[in-house]
Order: sequence, then structure tokens, then C-alpha cells
Amino acid sequence: MPRFMTIWLPRWPVQRRLLDRPELRKVPTFVCRRERRGMMTVVSWAWPQPPRSGTAPTAVRIAPGMSLAEAMAVLAAAHGSRACHSAEVDHDDPAADLAALEKLARWCRRFSPTAGVEQAANGSMPECIHVDVTGTAGFFGGEAAIARTATWTLAARGLHARAAVADTCAAAWAAAHHTDLAPHGPAPDAQAPRQCRRWAVVPPGAQRFAVGAAAVLSGLPVAALRLDVTTIGMLREVGIDTIGGVLRLSAKSLASRFPPLLSRRLAEFAGTLAEPLIGPRGDELPQACRSFDSPVAAADASEDALMAVVEELLAACLSPLAASGRGVLTLQVRLEHAGGGGGAGRAPNVIDVGLFQPSGSVRHLAELVRLRLGRTRPPDWIDGIAVEVVAAGSVTCRQRLLFAASGGAEHDDQATVSALETGLLLDRLSGRLGRAAVFMPRAVADPQPEHAWIAAPPTATAPVNTQARRSVHSRRDDALPQRMPAGRRPIWMAPRPLRLTAGAGLVAVAPDGPPVQFRLGDRLHRIVTARGPERIETAWWRGPTVRRDYYVVETDSGARFWLFRRLRDGDWFLHGAFA
Repeated sequence: MPRFMTIWLPRWPVQRRLLDRPELRKVPTFVCRRERRGMMTVVSWAWPQPPRSGTAPTAVRIAPGMSLAEAMAVLAAAHGSRACHSAEVDHDDPAADLAALEKLARWCRRFSPTAGVEQAANGSMPECIHVDVTGTAGFFGGEAAIARTATWTLAARGLHARAAVADTCAAAWAAAHHTDLAPHGPAPDAQAPRQCRRWAVVPPGAQRFAVGAAAVLSGLPVAALRLDVTTIGMLREVGIDTIGGVLRLSAKSLASRFPPLLSRRLAEFAGTLAEPLIGPRGDELPQACRSFDSPVAAADASEDALMAVVEELLAACLSPLAASGRGVLTLQVRLEHAGGGGGAGRAPNVIDVGLFQPSGSVRHLAELVRLRLGRTRPPDWIDGIAVEVVAAGSVTCRQRLLFAASGGAEHDDQATVSALETGLLLDRLSGRLGRAAVFMPRAVADPQPEHAWIAAPPTATAPVNTQARRSVHSRRDDALPQRMPAGRRPIWMAPRPLRLTAGAGLVAVAPDGPPVQFRLGDRLHRIVTARGPERIETAWWRGPTVRRDYYVVETDSGARFWLFRRLRDGDWFLHGAFA
């Protein structure tokens, strides 16, 4: 019997933007569509990290299709007008959302070779990925284990997902959207809190029964059948609001009293009508595999022998890309293996390789795979090796000049070569240390010094939108410039402000004025001049309130330091030192 897993990514348009700009998690984010008359309607919205307060959070009910003005009014009624001032509004981009979802569907092929994006109806944006796990669930320890693995693996990538396994894509779709009502694993777990359930498993054949103990999906609302608003309203007029009530209707009643969509959805739900599983568009991205005649023991296969097979498969994948002027951006290498000696199969070992810029070099890609392979524990038995290109991009080619007309042209040529070599170095570092360990600090407009920078990819050049980082700085609440003026921040700053206590030689004459001396390590510094204060306060939606008075002080030795007094309790801290 076929089994399908549906992975639902709630509010996918917002989640995609949060992946590119994590700073938006702290502010309300709206994705809106401009209508013909100029009105903005909400497509999706989310506020992942609302401000913490002593009272219980107020529920904000903003439905898709609501006007932006009405949504802002609802948000202001729940969290105040300042929440509306800090909100981020972005225009709807269905093409980019669908392309990102298809890329994620290719990534989900680690669970099964057959994966595709749902075919959304009524002009809605698809948010689900269907995966055929008929013969692959056992590799992960069962259907419950593969659903749990998919959910938490995506959570580790910063994506909130819910997954469900059922006989049909329609039944899995319904269970994934109501995981708190569907079965949780092989048997329902009564002790698990409902709000924490992110995955469900529907027993085989359960969706075909209208009544009885096996009808685990009969209590779901009729909206779980993917019906339009008109059909749902017609069902509610006759007192039917659950799937179980729809299943009790006869085929004659369905055909005569309701639109044909209801009968088709029921047939897809029960499995009598096949629902095609269409793979992602642009699936011409190459892939190659090599299956061995018999399982090879990892102890007998050297790393050089494995890499020889990988290089051959890489060359086969790069040939069609090179013909179209493209290179590899993301690569996936899978080591298929069995339990050993003909035992039960297990999930393949997956090696993901990401590059900062497209590359068409087999040697460079093989080196990155070798670095990742050295950090991965190989399986005991290897049945085969598969290489798949997950993402590709255009390779920048520049012809060198045979005769340089001037020093400027030669300098540009050297700069291009240097940029390519830098990209290769970054790829090697990320392959050895991990992609998250390779970044460059980028200054952003934030008055609080600890948050005045972000870890950006080395090749990122787009400016950071700092509308979400508005704060009260020098008694102003408007948008700050992209970069702080030069000379206002010290060259060296401590990772955490160093507390200066009275027992360490701290002496202040005026209660609200700067100190006259302080001790740093075993040396006593006497302050000659002081400039300030510069008051920095953070807004209420930033979490714990920060209120400080900063001073630039100069000591008798000529050194300049950046000190601040915490207004909450009057304690003094050393935050940095000027050159």
C-alpha cells in the first residue's frame, strides 16, 4: 500500500523572508499584495518573537485577505501602536516563494527520491511538500521516525514545519494541518501536550472509514478536504462541519446537492482517484549514481577509492551544466548502504556541500566533498553512491587580455583572479569548519553596541534593512542611518561590558557624573577629561530595556576609554577603548 508524507510549512511567504533576514523575527512581518485599486491585502503575516511581558499574550487574529489597514488596527489593539511602527511590510512575490519551495522539495529527496510541491487550487500559494515514503520509511526507523526526523531537521534549519504520513496525499495534507487532532505516532500519546505536536501518523486505511474506532480523521473540519469557501458554506447550511459528516452522505446526495469539487476531493482523500505527484519545475538539474554489484565494506574501501567514484559522477553532472554556462551552487552526495551482509536497509548518509559562488571545477568540488567526507562517519556497508545538483547558477567568465593597454586593465584582471581565489578559499574553510563558521561582520544602524553588527555571508553585498532595528537614541524614535558616524565608536570593544566596582578603585565625585579614576587589571587610571553623556535607550519591543549614559574619558597616560553608567542601578561599566 502506498504511503505519503506531507510536510506543511505554515506561512511560507513569511518564513522564506525570515531565512534571508533573521532580524525580522523580532518585529511583525507582513507580506501583502497590491490590488487593482491600490489597496494592500495581507497574504501572510507572523511575529515569531513578540515582546515578553508579565501578562498573558493577546491573541492576534489576522486572516489572509484582510486589508493592511485593518490588520494594523488589530495589531495595535493587541500590542499598541508602537508595534505597528516597527512592523515590516514586504510585497508579495509568488514566483520567488514557489522557487524556494521547489528548492526545498529537492532537499527533501534525502527522505525519498520522489518529492514534489503540492498543486494548490483557487489561486492559493502552495505551502506543502509531498514525499512518497512507501519504501523508504523503514530506512529511518518507521513512519513515525521519518515524520519526526523531517520536522526537527527543518527546525534545525530555521523552518517551522509539521509533517504527517497517510495512504494518500490528501489524507496526509489534512493530518499535517491538524497534528493536534491526528494520531501522534503508532499510538496516541495522551500525556504529550497538544500544542507541542508537530507530526502525526495515520494508520493504513483509516481515511476510508466513516465511523468506528479506525476513523481517526473523521473529527477534522471540512476545510481539511481543501474545499473552497462556497462549498464549505453549503455544508454548514445542512449542519455538516466535519469530515465524518461528509463521509456519511451518499454518492447520490453529493452529486445532486454539492459542487463536483467535493466528490473529487473525497475520492482523492479515500484514494479512489489518483493524485499526481509532480516534481519541482526545472528538474533538469543533473544527477548521477553508481550502484555496486554487492555491498562494499567501508573498512575495505579507502577514501581515495570512494573519491574516484565521486569525481567520475561529478564530471557527469558538470558536463550538461558547462554547456549552458552554469555551475554548481549546492551539491548533495548520498552514500547508499544496507544494514550489512544483506540485512535490512537504512537511511543513506547525506553530505551537503554549499558554495558561496557557482563553480564548474570538478577538482574544487571533489576537494570540498573530501573535506566533508572526512568529518562524516562512513557506513559499514556501501551499496552505491549518488551525486545530485540541488542548485545551480551562472558562472562568471571573463576573457583575459593578451595585450594590456594600460595598468588599469591589468589591475582589473588581477582583481578578478583574486576574487575567484578568495571564493575558493571561503569554500574550503566552510567545508572544513562548517558554513556557519565562515562569515564577515557587517555594521548595521543600531544604537546598542552589542547589536550594531550582524554575521553576514562573505559574498553578501545587499544593504541590511534596519527598519526593524529602530530604537530610542538621543531621545529620537525615527529611523537611524545605515552606519554610525565615524569616530563615535571605539576600535576595540569587549564582548561583554566589564563591570567597574567601587572596590576596584572606582571613584566618582558627582552622583550622575563620570568617575575620576578606575582600576583596570592591576593598573589605576586617573581620568583627566570626560565628554558626555550620550544616552542610549532601547525600545520596549527589544526585550529587556537598556538605559545607559556613555562617556568618552581620557586618562593621564593619554588612553581613551568608553565608559557607561547603567541608569537602572548606577553601576559603571567599561565597554571599549579607542586607538
